[in-house]
Amino acid sequence: MKGAGEQLGWLGEPWVRALLLDLLQRLERPRSRDVTLRINERTLPALFDFSADVDGRWQLIEQELVQRWRVFSVTFDRRLLPHQQPYENAQLRLRADSEELLRQWLGRPRIDPIEAEWLAAIDRHADSFVDRGEALRRQRLTLPGFTGEQVVTALAAIGPLLEQQLSLRELSARIFLGNSKVLDQRMDLLGQLFGERAESIRRRPLLLTAWAPAGFDRLLIVENQDSFLRLVEQAPARTALLFSAGFRASAGRITSTSTRFAFLPGSDAQYFHRQWQYPPAGSFFWGDLDYAGMDILRALRSALPEIRAWRPGYQPMLDALSAGQGHRPEQAGKERQLDPITTGCSYADGQLLPALRTHLRFLDQEGFNPDTAPRQVGG
Repeated sequence: MKGAGEQLGWLGEPWVRALLLDLLQRLERPRSRDVTLRINERTLPALFDFSADVDGRWQLIEQELVQRWRVFSVTFDRRLLPHQQPYENAQLRLRADSEELLRQWLGRPRIDPIEAEWLAAIDRHADSFVDRGEALRRQRLTLPGFTGEQVVTALAAIGPLLEQQLSLRELSARIFLGNSKVLDQRMDLLGQLFGERAESIRRRPLLLTAWAPAGFDRLLIVENQDSFLRLVEQAPARTALLFSAGFRASAGRITSTSTRFAFLPGSDAQYFHRQWQYPPAGSFFWGDLDYAGMDILRALRSALPEIRAWRPGYQPMLDALSAGQGHRPEQAGKERQLDPITTGCSYADGQLLPALRTHLRFLDQEGFNPDTAPRQVGG
């Protein structure tokens, strides 16, 4: 048999096994079409984890799974933008004659006792789910140390707890032996299993730290903690400061009623809640001078359309970049950062992003003391 007796070290990679298992499970379901997979951050997250060697992972797919073993074919998307990875939105198509090879690699015989246990457990608890467990039949949830029966029993126990309006982490801790993270990223599954009742699960609020002097008329969002605290010590006049904690504040829910603010001593919390989204003198962002910082600005503008790059913070950084200062992306583990192309802020799009592309160097904001910035915030 093809592949028999040969040691394939890459088969031990968890992301490879997860990909092949997903394709095989799709092959086992009733279907009228070929098994295909469109590559994106949801379907194949291993290729979008830019802290790992995604180029090497894609090379493995092309050389081993496509060319050598011919497990599947690949069709590329011809409409990609220059900054996108070549495999984004590509389609993998499983070859019909690959089933036996996949079963051999994965140690998954045609009659799988684990799958049989899983399906039997769903049948026993079908009355607990509005879809009678169909979502679980399509997507088997495997957890280390748990049998299929234990997983399905735990999920069925969610129903009676929904009336208590618990958070996702609270639910998970109660049904999975104190492990609060099992249900993370699984709200879609719970919605299929429990329908509208899943809406009673409390969404985890976004928690942000703020400094809000009485009567402020402008807002400055700061990316990094040290720079935020330095500005709090000598704050620009009439300016509220908000710590974004990297990308956290760029979430679309920053302006939702579920967002919570922790205020530093001396803040006027009531005035902040009334004023922060619409300060008369405007809102601004200051972060690292790199592609990630510019991407935070771009994302923030989806919730706060008027926000702009803070010129007093960025201009000294821009001058330093033009003078030859800064680090190359690979010197700081930033080589996977992608150019956001545009942020919607004229200053960022007209000066900051072009400078980054020209000099191919980055600067972190902590290297610039806000004490040297003008006392007034302005764009």
